[in-house]
Amino acid sequence: MGRREQAEWRRERLLDAALDVFVEKGVDGATVKDIARAAGVTPGLLYHYFESKDALVVALMRERGFLAELRRLLAAAADRPAETVLPELVRNYRRVLAENAGLVSLFFSASSTNRHVRTAMQRFVAEGQRLLTDYLEARVAAGELRVHNTRLFAQTLLVAVAASQLMGSDTDPDQLVHLFLNGAAAGQEKS
Repeated sequence: MGRREQAEWRRERLLDAALDVFVEKGVDGATVKDIARAAGVTPGLLYHYFESKDALVVALMRERGFLAELRRLLAAAADRPAETVLPELVRNYRRVLAENAGLVSLFFSASSTNRHVRTAMQRFVAEGQRLLTDYLEARVAAGELRVHNTRLFAQTLLVAVAASQLMGSDTDPDQLVHLFLNGAAAGQEKS
C-alpha cells in the first residue's frame, strides 16, 4: 500500500472510529482522545487529518450523507425527465438514510444541542435543496413541469422522504413522486 492509500485508509478509519464514539457517547460527550483511542492512534495524528472534533462531524456529514449521492445523481440527470429521476432520487435517499441510520439519528439529536452540528446540517440541507431546486427549474424551463415553487417542492419532497424513513414508514417512491408531480406536470388539468 502506497503512502496515499495508507493516508486515505487511516482517514477512513478515523471517520469510522468517530462515528462509533459519537453513537456511543454523543457528539458533545465524545472527546478527541476517545476517538483517537478507538482508532488506535494518537490525538496528534487525528489532528493531522482533522483540525477539530467539529471538523470530524462535518466530514462525516459530507462524506457519509446523501449530498454526494444527490450531486452525482443530478449531474447525470440534467436532460432526463422528472418522472424517471425523482423516484431514483427517493430510492437512493431512502437507501442512504437506512444504511446510515446511526449517523442520521445522531446528527438529528446532536443538532438540537450542538450549534456546530446544527450549522453544518443546515448548510448541507440547504445545498441539497438547492441542487434539487436547480434540477426542477431546468425541467420547468424544458417545458416538462409547469411553473411552480420549485424550492418548496424540493424542500417538501426531501423532508417527506426523511420523515418517512425516520418513522419506519414504507412509502413507495413511485407513488410519492406521482403525488408530488400530479398537478405540476405541464399540459395536465387538475381534477
